[in-house]
Amino acid sequence: MRPMRKQKALVSGHEAMEAILAKALVLRLAMCKDGQPYVVPLSFGLAPGRIYCHTGRQGLKMDFLAANDRVCFEAEAGVEVMPGKEACAWGMRYESVVGFGRAVIVDDPEERLSGLRLIMEHYAGKGDYDFPEPNLARTAILRIDIEEMTGRRAGF
Repeated sequence: MRPMRKQKALVSGHEAMEAILAKALVLRLAMCKDGQPYVVPLSFGLAPGRIYCHTGRQGLKMDFLAANDRVCFEAEAGVEVMPGKEACAWGMRYESVVGFGRAVIVDDPEERLSGLRLIMEHYAGKGDYDFPEPNLARTAILRIDIEEMTGRRAGF
């Protein structure tokens, strides 16, 4: 990967990037199949070096992942428009992370439940969550094994 152009915006350190992910509400997952790109917004949960998402067992996303498990993801937090006195003086305040990895469909029942709990905890905090069996049966759990991430911060 080529170096970031604006080094002053660089967020360094894995923990700092995971902190940005922890504040983000939406993860965008980019995939590619036969030269055709595809990106989708997802809810997600975090574990060290991993991201968990849930989805249906069938559909375009699953078709893309079956053809190519390489993915790119993006998430941002603290986004705010910063007005300026003239057009070119406007800016944005944000923190973001872009990463690369491989998506794995999780088959292990314990890891599936763990992934779902992490997703719930991301949005609702720690708790004792039940997942009805009919819902589990129709839900696929994706694990993104993070291989590389870069973070960026502006306006702070």
